[in-house]
Amino acid sequence: MLIRSALLCLMLLSSAHAAEPVTLYTEDYPPFSWVDKGSGKVVGLSAEIVAELMLRAGVPTSQPIVAPWARAMVLTMSTANSCLYTTARVPEREDNYQWVGPIGQNNWVLFARRDDHIKLNSLDEAAGYQIGTFIGDASVTFLREHKLRVAIVPNDRLNPPKLQKQRIQLWSVGRMSGLFLQRELGIDDFEQVLAFAHAEMYLACHKDMDKAEVARLNDILRGMYRDGTIRRIYLQYGYEKEMPR
Repeated sequence: MLIRSALLCLMLLSSAHAAEPVTLYTEDYPPFSWVDKGSGKVVGLSAEIVAELMLRAGVPTSQPIVAPWARAMVLTMSTANSCLYTTARVPEREDNYQWVGPIGQNNWVLFARRDDHIKLNSLDEAAGYQIGTFIGDASVTFLREHKLRVAIVPNDRLNPPKLQKQRIQLWSVGRMSGLFLQRELGIDDFEQVLAFAHAEMYLACHKDMDKAEVARLNDILRGMYRDGTIRRIYLQYGYEKEMPR
């Protein structure tokens, strides 16, 4: 009888703390997240970190839904109990989400064709150049604050070919993603001409998500830093030096 009562108590306690399923959104943004052509699964630094975080938290999730970044942000803001990665935590987004992280960091840079011999010391010196970026990227705010000419595409993979064909003169992109895409496309004639912004990258969750649950996820993530899990994932992808601290 005592054993049965104890089991019942454990079941009730487990039920009381059962986490609600979470819908995950992400984008095609290597090396943080992209769809592996062989398996069809979402892989990458953030994908692995979030999967391990949710596993440890006992939170059931959807398979990450890959969408264009601007649409993914809207879907997360309008879908209860959903989260989005990998999201730069910048002031204009602060009140739109609750934040779990950091799970990464991003340094925005400008790439140019090496043959164009472009030299820049500040964003203001980029006036007169056409700068490529993509819809919803946090860098758009920085660029427009400096009244620069911005050419926006739906997906950042479209920008390297545009730069090669000189349809843009500069490409604004997170440094890690920019280098990844250049390797993937076999491009070796670009050079970084300016680094102009930095932001920590987070799992951004719907603003009405239970605050205690968000705090619990942050606690579990800190444990993943302490036990070396985050370092192992970054090392596995060859980005240990880029790991957030």
